[in-house]
Amino acid sequence: MKSITTIFFDIGGVCLTNGWDNIAREKATIKFPLDYEELEKRHEPVFKKFEKGKLSLDEYLNKVVFFRKRRFNKPEFIEFMYSQSHPHNSTIKLLNSLSLNRKYHLATINNESLELNQYRINKFKLKKYFLNFFSSCYVGTRKPEPEIFLKALHILQRNPEECLFIDDSEENYQSAKRLGINSIHLEYPAELKERLTDFNIEI
Repeated sequence: MKSITTIFFDIGGVCLTNGWDNIAREKATIKFPLDYEELEKRHEPVFKKFEKGKLSLDEYLNKVVFFRKRRFNKPEFIEFMYSQSHPHNSTIKLLNSLSLNRKYHLATINNESLELNQYRINKFKLKKYFLNFFSSCYVGTRKPEPEIFLKALHILQRNPEECLFIDDSEENYQSAKRLGINSIHLEYPAELKERLTDFNIEI
């Protein structure tokens, strides 16, 4: 196996909790309250555009939540959305070690909408660890589409075999693997340190 020079991390599910997944949306319907089935029906047709940066948070909420008058306002709802993000401390600890030893180029390949992505990067100080953010909202393509991986490889001028990709989604893992990128399907963030040893990553 060729030595790894570059490690690509997913953010939601690996470094942090997911930003705006079905669990967060279900919690939103309980808090405000909203009809969950209606929310999902309106979310489904637009979320890919939202994650590709082709729909702003304001536009998304107008289509999915505020298409009718509500007893709560948009800032309240956005604050709730942001509050769903929490760190996976075991991964953050590993990132700190990896960034300090400077042996690997650390970057993200993640699906996220623009405003939420920027909030999470700033809130959890992810720029301390990552040199690049190949986020779907920045590059206009999302996992599992192969284009997002190819853009990251081309921009960094890396060969697939010298890269490692970590994601909690089986579908995304398989997509990267088909391109020849070394990959880890991480179901439990606490297991990441052990999984990295399979690729001789120095922590």
